[in-house]
Amino acid sequence: MAVRIVTDSSADLPQDLARQWDITVVPCNVVLGDQTYKDGVDLFPSEFYRRLAASPRLPTTSQPSAADFQALYQQLLGQGHQVVSIHLSSKLSGTVSTAEQARKSLGSEAAMSVAVVDSRVTSLSLGLLSVAAAQQAGQSNSAPELATWVQALLPRCRCFFLLDTLEYLQKGGRIGKAQAFVGSLLNVKPILTIRDGEAHPVERLRNRQRAVARLVELAQELKPVSHLGVVYSTEPEQAEALRRALTGLQPEEQIVTSQFGATLGTYLGPRALGVALIQG
Repeated sequence: MAVRIVTDSSADLPQDLARQWDITVVPCNVVLGDQTYKDGVDLFPSEFYRRLAASPRLPTTSQPSAADFQALYQQLLGQGHQVVSIHLSSKLSGTVSTAEQARKSLGSEAAMSVAVVDSRVTSLSLGLLSVAAAQQAGQSNSAPELATWVQALLPRCRCFFLLDTLEYLQKGGRIGKAQAFVGSLLNVKPILTIRDGEAHPVERLRNRQRAVARLVELAQELKPVSHLGVVYSTEPEQAEALRRALTGLQPEEQIVTSQFGATLGTYLGPRALGVALIQG
């Protein structure tokens, strides 16, 4: 028996890393035009961003269904595992609520072997948290025990996102406290963070080069770090340059590089760039 980790596609977890640590990723739903897609299953970033640029309407997103979670939990429990299910902030999505609904539907005895955690973050911060939980799983005797360990780790999970524009976040209704940046001067590049489960403004910088350098500084201010990654929407070369600039915090081969999937890309838009880390 093992404690298995479940997360959702907003974690922007690279597939090879998910496979390495036996993390199951439940896809969120994305509606583009008149069609509904499963993020990372039948809609991948390259196609999504191409269609986002051409679409007159902003895509919409929704959480996986309770039935999706219930079927997965039953499958893992049937294999003799327990489950810790870690999901994006409940202030950004109903995913945690749906997962908890599915857990309760299992019946009282089975439900005790499943723990649902509100990460209060999203994107690669959630991805790195899921990896850290999977690494710790071998030291835990039960899902509740591991969930308690994950909860204690949450304050050390940090992220900073550089956006090219706030347009997508505002139209999608996920702007949170970053509303304070709306109406600022054109061409100012905003850096946001996720704090208390929602988007908060960090700084506005007047050019992208300075903004990228500031991402590095913000990460360096939080050292030492145990897990580190960079994430991008449409410019992999900038992500690679950012990764190289962060090598003083972690060996280069240990820094995860990922791409914002459709779930987050809907709200962050093209040219977004981010740093995620766990202090430790």
